[in-house]
Amino acid sequence: MSAIAHYVERWLELSAGFVAGHVERSRHHAVVISRDGWENLTTFPHRPRHSLHHLRDRAPQRWKATALRAQLRPLLAAHRCDLVHVHFGYPASDVLEVTGPQRPYVLSLHGHDVTGLLHHEPDRYCRVVGATDAVIVPSRFLARKAAAAGFDPDRIEIIPAGVDTAFFSPSPLPGDPPVVTFAGRLVEKKGLDVLLAAWPQVRDAVPAATLTVLGAGPMAVLLEDPLPSVSYLRPDPVRRHEQVRDLLRRASVVVSPSLTAADGDSESLHLVNLEAGACARPVVSTHHGGIPEYVADGVTGLLVPERDPEALATAIIRILTDRRLAHDLADRAPDHVAQWELGRCVARVDDVYDRLLARRRK
Repeated sequence: MSAIAHYVERWLELSAGFVAGHVERSRHHAVVISRDGWENLTTFPHRPRHSLHHLRDRAPQRWKATALRAQLRPLLAAHRCDLVHVHFGYPASDVLEVTGPQRPYVLSLHGHDVTGLLHHEPDRYCRVVGATDAVIVPSRFLARKAAAAGFDPDRIEIIPAGVDTAFFSPSPLPGDPPVVTFAGRLVEKKGLDVLLAAWPQVRDAVPAATLTVLGAGPMAVLLEDPLPSVSYLRPDPVRRHEQVRDLLRRASVVVSPSLTAADGDSESLHLVNLEAGACARPVVSTHHGGIPEYVADGVTGLLVPERDPEALATAIIRILTDRRLAHDLADRAPDHVAQWELGRCVARVDDVYDRLLARRRK
């Protein structure tokens, strides 16, 4: 067993819970290092953990990078960390001075850090691309984006975050009244505005249907005065996983109308689609980003063009009014999702560590 330093900007946003899932299940000893401090420690209490923000925040701007390295080097040495794994590309350059031939560097890219970020900063990874020993992405879609950003295709590993199929487990589809569920960050690429535009058409066809939205973010402004048939739930940090699972199990269909945002931000995977499938829920989503790699159109869900409220409404109505179709999609989903069970995906990342560490020892 080796010691792996897991480096993040901040430990840990609720939407990045898949990082904690990997850290906790890895067969290697995990040391969490957060550059900018803590949040949601009740939800993600991993130890050992260290924050570098105290010294770095006090340093003048021109010395911040030096202050960061001054903390990183002894910390990695004290824990005898054999490898550094940076999660998300935003702080990718922070560790360049502490990795190299004796300490491999693994970088995980997840979506906006390759799509939206590079829209504004196309040269963001120029110093990083040659330093990474492996780059992990969740989909073939994002692998292409990473290669276009300059990362060596031979060093790119496609490994999705994975879903905990013991926790997100199948349950029978509920009866009437039908419940449509949206769960995700309320940002542009999640397409909440498209769903709300489609909703009147759904209600006209299925008057008893209700829509439940779970999430937080700037698009929450669209829910300040919701229709009577629409309810809005904010994430509960204390029981985040249970809240999502319980909501999915109450759903007749889970809808994720993702789209390409104005800055190019795109969906690399959208884990809630896998969580819904594990719970035996049909999904309505879009032909967008990496989604078609994980939702089998016509088999476990229905995919429609992005930014098309009418097509979205039609697909939702099909599932709500065709009970046989809903059950067929739901019944096939758990077996389809099982190939991305969390433990199997974590083991694949651990195998990447093992390969790099074995190469270092030669």
